[in-house]
Amino acid sequence: LDAEGTIVFRNKAAQLMFLTNVNQMNFCSLFSSTRGDCWDSLAKNLQAGEPSSHDVTVIDEKDGSTLGFVVSLVRISPEMMGHDDTNNDVFACAYVTPAHDNDGHEKVSYGSRGRLGKVDSMDRCIHKIFEDFSDHFDSHMKDVVEACGDPMFCVFEEGTIGCANGYAAQMFGYSREALAGMDISSICPVVRDVQKIAQCTNGSSMKHHQQKTLAFHKSGRSFNVEMCLSLNNSFAGSEEPVYFAHFKDLSALETHESELEHKDNLCQAMCNASFDPMFSIDQTGVILVVNDAACNMFGYSREEFINNNISMICNEKDSHSHDKYMQRYLKTGKRRVVGIKRPLVARRKDGSEFHIELGVSEVNLPDGKKVFCGYVRDRTQERLDKQMIRRRDAVIKDEFFTPKHEDARGAMKRNLERDQ
Repeated sequence: LDAEGTIVFRNKAAQLMFLTNVNQMNFCSLFSSTRGDCWDSLAKNLQAGEPSSHDVTVIDEKDGSTLGFVVSLVRISPEMMGHDDTNNDVFACAYVTPAHDNDGHEKVSYGSRGRLGKVDSMDRCIHKIFEDFSDHFDSHMKDVVEACGDPMFCVFEEGTIGCANGYAAQMFGYSREALAGMDISSICPVVRDVQKIAQCTNGSSMKHHQQKTLAFHKSGRSFNVEMCLSLNNSFAGSEEPVYFAHFKDLSALETHESELEHKDNLCQAMCNASFDPMFSIDQTGVILVVNDAACNMFGYSREEFINNNISMICNEKDSHSHDKYMQRYLKTGKRRVVGIKRPLVARRKDGSEFHIELGVSEVNLPDGKKVFCGYVRDRTQERLDKQMIRRRDAVIKDEFFTPKHEDARGAMKRNLERDQ
């Protein structure tokens, strides 16, 4: 105790006796027969090395029983504390022991129920302390487990389930009463394996363990779960390690992921069915979807396209300005490409450039974001065909309208040079 009667240090027996963390509490406030201000009178009479004894009582709020104790106080001199600076606040030590009557029996009264028969005072006190502590521990443990919104178990060191909440009972098909006392390995063997590893290393290698594993329903059906196991070495003041196991059923999540994968595959198959190259990009220009026709046209694989910027297929002039064009559209809404087909020059993986026609459509998502779908058509053959038509027209025109003394081949040669 310090000079004000505040508890500075306490041992384990004190915590078990009073069922709480008494540090920083006023010592006199622990007893029913003393006043909170009694410390002043006690401190005045304390002498270094000379203990003084006082009879005190504690009334149990549950059953009204009164337990008697003897408090021995002794003043601690500076010489006894040594030169350790951490002990400068220590003023006195208090020793609390069960009180005895003249016959050596415990002083315990039970109001209207009368006095108990003669029992050994120390056994009675210790029994009551541990009985109350066990009730407190179980109650606290159940409160923690019940407060969890996920299936949760409290598991003791030997693998026995202490308690389970309603979510756990529903997940595994047992009642909560049936789960209490079961071995955790019967519903999830990995939990017990992790416990054994922690015990071999005295818990130093595991405070929190999480992994995906198999669990077993009461019907024998196995299903995938995500298991999280945490170790508490001093739960509610207990020295026994306690494990808390959380579970999350992954069945619904896996079904949902399977459905999403099916939809993605269906969407990709529909895109691949298109003869024209197609891209889907987000607001930053990052490629989200690409079909086989686009991969064949530009020479990239799907993996090289996905999560890269669409500017990778733009020519040198447009690649540096593409993001700026997109941000300008998002701010102003003025369409220069979206909804309009435009002739552009694109670039393949090998660096060669060719003429394309680009059509872009806009898709508004429920979260307010936008996705842009681009459709590309190679205009190389179209341009070659137009050139051939122009040349043929030039030859026909020169054949009928060129003077006879001029050779038609010379006119065609001249036209070709002009086209080039």
